[in-house]
Amino acid sequence: MKRPSFRVFVTRHHGGLVSAVLLRRHRIMFDQPPPAAMAEDLETALARLAPQAALLVEDNAAERYLWSEDLELRRIDIDIHPGRPDPRGYVIAKATIPIRLGYAAAKLEGAPLYRVLVPRFDYSFVTEDLEAVPDTIRSLVFAALVGDAAASLYDVRREVDEEILPWSPVEAAAKSSKHAGDDADPMPTLEAVAEDWVQLARANRLRATVGVDPTFDQLVPLLDEDKLPSLLLVGPRGAGKSTFVRRIARGLLERARGKDGTRRRLWATSADRIVAGMVYLGMWQQRCLQIVAELSDGADVLYVDRLADILAPASDGASIAELLAPAVVAHELCLVAECDEVELVRARQKYPALIDAMRVIRMPEATPAQAIALLEPYGQRTSPQVALSHEAGRRLVELLAAFRRETAFPGKALAFLDYLATRPPHPAALTVGELTEAFGAWSGLPVDLLSPERALDTAQIAAELQRGVIGQDAACAVAARVIARLKAGLDDPQRPVGSLLFAGPTGVGKTELAKQLARYLFGDAERLVRVDMSELVTGAAIARLITPSPGGTSLADRIRRQPLSVVLFDEVEKADAAAFDLLLGVVGEGRLTDALGRLVDFRMALIVMTTNLGAADPRPAGFSSSEAGVDHGSAIRAFFRPELLGRIDSILSFRPLPPAALEKIVELELDKLRQRPGLVARNLRLEMSPAARARLAILGHDPKLGARPLRRTIEDLVVAPLAERMARTPSWRDATVRIQAASEPGAADLTIP
Repeated sequence: MKRPSFRVFVTRHHGGLVSAVLLRRHRIMFDQPPPAAMAEDLETALARLAPQAALLVEDNAAERYLWSEDLELRRIDIDIHPGRPDPRGYVIAKATIPIRLGYAAAKLEGAPLYRVLVPRFDYSFVTEDLEAVPDTIRSLVFAALVGDAAASLYDVRREVDEEILPWSPVEAAAKSSKHAGDDADPMPTLEAVAEDWVQLARANRLRATVGVDPTFDQLVPLLDEDKLPSLLLVGPRGAGKSTFVRRIARGLLERARGKDGTRRRLWATSADRIVAGMVYLGMWQQRCLQIVAELSDGADVLYVDRLADILAPASDGASIAELLAPAVVAHELCLVAECDEVELVRARQKYPALIDAMRVIRMPEATPAQAIALLEPYGQRTSPQVALSHEAGRRLVELLAAFRRETAFPGKALAFLDYLATRPPHPAALTVGELTEAFGAWSGLPVDLLSPERALDTAQIAAELQRGVIGQDAACAVAARVIARLKAGLDDPQRPVGSLLFAGPTGVGKTELAKQLARYLFGDAERLVRVDMSELVTGAAIARLITPSPGGTSLADRIRRQPLSVVLFDEVEKADAAAFDLLLGVVGEGRLTDALGRLVDFRMALIVMTTNLGAADPRPAGFSSSEAGVDHGSAIRAFFRPELLGRIDSILSFRPLPPAALEKIVELELDKLRQRPGLVARNLRLEMSPAARARLAILGHDPKLGARPLRRTIEDLVVAPLAERMARTPSWRDATVRIQAASEPGAADLTIP
């Protein structure tokens, strides 16, 4: 018989985090959640799980967690019908959301029976036949989740890597005792979800702080008190709130040294870490209560990072703040959190008692001069060291002030030095030119746009855009003026870089111009964030734009991760009216509030909206007549609300494409075809006769779809015959392929020498 040991259910989540949960044979009445921990890697997660496992062994409660059988991990697919709100009552939708779950099966000794576990739901049962297990689990999970909110179902359906690992309880107990220099009371729950920054500072592993902070100097006398009051640090992102907490940790360490020093710890965690791995009903609530129990009436400090995250309600409507607030209000728990001014207003409205129990400390943004003063001492602490000339430091602050408005000083300046430390080392201090080149690589912006020494006029920008957008010169010229305004520093810093509405029929280049803007500004079309407004016809669909997602793919997630982007709201007229309320904030003030109450900054984004309004009108009236073709002003004014139109910088009318423009598009598509690996590897060169180009332009154009069918036409009439020929003759290479028009209409021939 195998020696009994723990079994750990390991889940590797999106974003790189790893959770570890001890598997137990069965639950009992009033059972607590099984021990769990989360970390950036498996080794750290197991180390955080070790104290909890050791307590099970010490309390003689480990019997239900020990296994001698082999557990086999299997998977099952389940389709769940989500619920949706309706005036007539909560409705179970017809559509389904697929969920993939892992479950474990173990052959019991001495009987033809199997024990089955569903770790994510804490289900456990015994069966005679493993063939019946999938249907049983489907019934249980379906009954538990049918009609649940779609957002929570999408969270469950996340595809993650899962495995079951054997783990020795003896090793767990040994690991749990390894706390170098730690003679304080054990806190297994906090050790599983938080890090002691005082201990990290003692081991010289806490990130260093530079400069002086007058605000912290005023707080220093409080560190000598028996219990630190709860603190709420209020300021913009990058103002130094987290650095302030690191200063507190170092201050606590200094006071702990000496014979009579009191040992106090500062536990740093976050809402995500507190709920990580807590997938069963009531698990994360129990964990919060355990945290409160471990910290109550003690001298330790709990730092939870962002206040908005602990205030956000979970799927059951409860929040972490609701469980921590009673102890904070009663001054039994010292809590430190951070937020900005807008989040403070919302928090005070929702939890006034909690905010009143905390001392509010405002952290203003550093001035450019203060940020410059920190560059040298901080650069000396990076590895490798980073040095800037005085002129380069001034240029860095100017560029950050102009192009990274969503983050405050000094945080954004120090973050750029961290980036420089990852680049090849420089023999001396970076010059202004080298700094500008590095900033361009970091931000994606072209150096011509960043450097005031380089000339860049509207005509030059428009010419770059016209290379990829054929037949819409007037629209390209207007878009170029927006970029020129950005270079000159004349754009409104409290609004997006630009707000453009592209109006015209389908297939004339509206989306392509948005892609070209992303390529020109950032060198990559992937910096185009596209939102299909035709999908935003329900409140749930609109909510997904502002709801943080596990994969970080919502609009709020993507802009928070990369504020320098081109955001395309495609076919804007097809969205529900509620979506225009969202657009008003984005276009007007460059701000959006996500589902957690956090601000998302759009002030460094270029906003592009497209519409087909008026495209079907044979004689649409416009704002003016120009060579750009017929405007669509009447239809646009009749449809959009005046407050939205008043926030749009320019309305660009796209005209139908003439035959000459279509032929140029054919040549552009052929240039892309010439770069495909199959042709490059065989050194096959494509040439096209004028007649063939004209024929493809005619066949690839549709009165309703514009030039959209052109790519499919080229694939059918050029790529498919060419691929067929290459497949038949593997040795065919180093040749010129001449594409000529066929004698009969509706086809094209490949003439191969």
